[in-house]
Amino acid sequence: MTTFDIPVLDEVHAAAPQLDTLPGRCVPYAMAAGEGERHELGGQLITVIARPEDTGGQFGAAYIYGGKGTETPFLAHDREHRFLYVTDGRLQIWLPGESHLLVPGDSVTVPAGTPYAYRMLAHRTRFLSWLTVGDGHRWSQATGQATSSHVFDAEAAPMSDARQSELADRFGVRVHDLEKTDLPAVTGTSLPAAESPYVLQAGEGDRWASLDQLNTYLARPRNTGGTYFAMHTMGGKSAYIPRHFHREHTENFFCIEGRILLHANGREIMLTKGDFLHAPAGTIHSFAFDSHNTQMLGLLTTGVFEKFFEYMNVPTDAHVHTEGGDMQFPAEGFARARAELDLEVVGPPPARGDGR
Repeated sequence: MTTFDIPVLDEVHAAAPQLDTLPGRCVPYAMAAGEGERHELGGQLITVIARPEDTGGQFGAAYIYGGKGTETPFLAHDREHRFLYVTDGRLQIWLPGESHLLVPGDSVTVPAGTPYAYRMLAHRTRFLSWLTVGDGHRWSQATGQATSSHVFDAEAAPMSDARQSELADRFGVRVHDLEKTDLPAVTGTSLPAAESPYVLQAGEGDRWASLDQLNTYLARPRNTGGTYFAMHTMGGKSAYIPRHFHREHTENFFCIEGRILLHANGREIMLTKGDFLHAPAGTIHSFAFDSHNTQMLGLLTTGVFEKFFEYMNVPTDAHVHTEGGDMQFPAEGFARARAELDLEVVGPPPARGDGR
């Protein structure tokens, strides 16, 4: 596995965010929906939006888009965890001993070495694919064909198992000859206690509420070997939070619905559905929700910042945020986060300006 060095903080502080291009080094950048390295693989359009060389070797990310009936054999990744988040259509997933039908908002967490397979069940199915190294996306690129298209090829022939297996070892992928059978759904409503494969249905997970927002853990560090955690946040229009940066972890913002304003190293960028922003350690940043019922997916590497959301929120059984609540800013929790966690505040919230 190739290792990439994260630049020193001063270099990241000074880097203006790049837009709609993969930078090839670990600096802040944003990708609009549809932008990235695109390749076609057996009826799937795979759009890579983060590679190891863009993220200090911490992860790779891609959107996978395909039509009804497109499927994979059973696969396992020797060296990396995989996280899938469905944004459009319907997806069937097989895990050891169970199978599920997934809709938008559902997610899947697959530890390294775990066999899994999927089949797309709607004519336009799309999901976010997150890999803790990125080798699986490199494998897809090596077996597929580069394309300038932004839609999948509905007439493409399925990729042969022989071709996929030929290159699999190079990228730490195992192709398993297992039968796809309908099995009862075992997981779906709660996070397991350790590293094990599971599905989480939309709205389920560990939920915490504060300040007109609902924060839901979709994966905790205990589920990912400490490599990352996944947080879904929903809420109404909000003000910017104080400008800050982190020394030890990276934050990655995905807009699921609505509009998000990201202020990164002095530049304001608006994210809408499908857009992504990478803020490596050292990026001075802030965010605000710019529309009602905005939804954001945050993937944070590593897991050092997990407790922030517990310090700043209260546990809840609700599945939707509350508008106009009487909660006050959790000053005590914020002070605790600054004292104990990887959080350095550098200034007040930025003023709103022109977006991208």
